[in-house]
Amino acid sequence: MSSLLASWRASWEERFYRWVDKRTPRTLQVELNRKNLYIFPNLTGLLYLAITFVIWLLGTNYQNNLILALSYLLVSIFVVSILHAFANLAGISVRFVGARPAFAGDPAAFVLELNCINKAGCDNLELRWQNGVKSSETQVVTLNHNEPQQVTVRAQSRERGYLQPGRLLVQSRFPLGIIRCWTWLNLDATALIYPAPIITDEPHAQASDGREEGGASQRGGDDFSGLRDYQAGDPIKHIAWKQYAQDKGLFTKEYEAFFSADKWLDWDSLNQPQELRLSGLCYWALEYEQRQMPYGLHLPGFSLAPALGEHHLQTVLTALAKFNLPREANHAR
Repeated sequence: MSSLLASWRASWEERFYRWVDKRTPRTLQVELNRKNLYIFPNLTGLLYLAITFVIWLLGTNYQNNLILALSYLLVSIFVVSILHAFANLAGISVRFVGARPAFAGDPAAFVLELNCINKAGCDNLELRWQNGVKSSETQVVTLNHNEPQQVTVRAQSRERGYLQPGRLLVQSRFPLGIIRCWTWLNLDATALIYPAPIITDEPHAQASDGREEGGASQRGGDDFSGLRDYQAGDPIKHIAWKQYAQDKGLFTKEYEAFFSADKWLDWDSLNQPQELRLSGLCYWALEYEQRQMPYGLHLPGFSLAPALGEHHLQTVLTALAKFNLPREANHAR
């Protein structure tokens, strides 16, 4: 029975949201009016009507004009509440200002600007994204007449890329809490989500063409570094036969590789699945920035020279967030 009820509710919600999207196309700014506002009694309002009906029945049954007058008064209050609930939201404009990037798994902050043209302002306005963090984190604001106010409403992120938080719920139960006036807004809001930083092995240093100040070297490279006395087990191909032919003794050639002093976030230096690589590079970008160690980025088809600073960090994180995203996702931005 419960599964059947859940299926029926999901089907009804899908049809309702499809109808809402036709009435409120995707846009950056919306003004609330009679075309996009919906009004209905909430649970408290239905209880209020039930009690009013019981009072009316008592007044009719006992032919008591005082009780009948009370029931009529309660009905009048209910009707007036409908008008006030609508007037409280009508005339409000909602505009998407921007979004702050976040790391996957963290809430993304969307900044909205609200303005009310009603002289009485707007009281107890609630805002929440369709896939909001928690209902308890619904933003509640009060607007004054013609005083634009910016509000931050958060939505939960799950993976890197672009996050579209879904429809925005704007509602109010003002003035008596028995009438719910609400709307679903289809704002063109998007936030960039960085990969979640995960601790991994430090990316290998990038090989350089020569010795650099502050660089490091490692045996086994391609650059000749000198000769040393032959030791049993040395590869035959490394023996210095020229010196041996000149009766100078038996020597072994040594080779080494020189590595750059700069830190590089190199895609090929990590042997992990794609998302783990991106998360590891994200972690080390933050780590190098904190240590004030210049770092560059190497991704397939993208390269960024070593540098430091907030702008460089944001460029690196943005490149990691957008790496290998579907083409339609990038075109949508």
